[in-house]
Amino acid sequence: MKLKYKICFSIAILLAVSSWVIAIYYWGKLPSIIPTHFGISGQADDWANKSLFYVFLIPVLQSLILGLFIFTYYKPQYSDMPTTMWLMTLDNKHRDHAFDLIRTMIGGISIWIGVLFTYITYGMNNSALNTDSGLSSWFLFALIGSMMVWLVFWSIKVYRATKSAIKAMKSKK
Repeated sequence: MKLKYKICFSIAILLAVSSWVIAIYYWGKLPSIIPTHFGISGQADDWANKSLFYVFLIPVLQSLILGLFIFTYYKPQYSDMPTTMWLMTLDNKHRDHAFDLIRTMIGGISIWIGVLFTYITYGMNNSALNTDSGLSSWFLFALIGSMMVWLVFWSIKVYRATKSAIKAMKSKK
């Protein structure tokens, strides 16, 4: 694993551990009714009884998604990108380049997902104790918007690299 990917996944793992620490820390302090959903304004709009499910759902999902990203790092051909079918027709040099682009996309998105889920874990628990607080809708929109730009940018980059490699292989024949 290259150093840049080790750094990305280390940050994502630290964020996942942070979510677990936040959920465990707040568990004993939470009231019997906690927020379970937030509206577009960032304020809680649905509440439920405190349970392991609601308090630890986000850290569990974050850990599962991180595990999926790590699996996809080692097996990029299983990523859900249309160009991955074409990758199997490429020579090793071009396939490795495309896989490296996919790994870069996955490394970045794992950090974004980690920040998002850690923020939501903190926001949910904090708003249960302080009903005046909530999630910042601007922060969430900015985070999700930048995440989408990242995904589109790298998807196009993989597509173009794959397409040009196929075109080069056809012209050699």
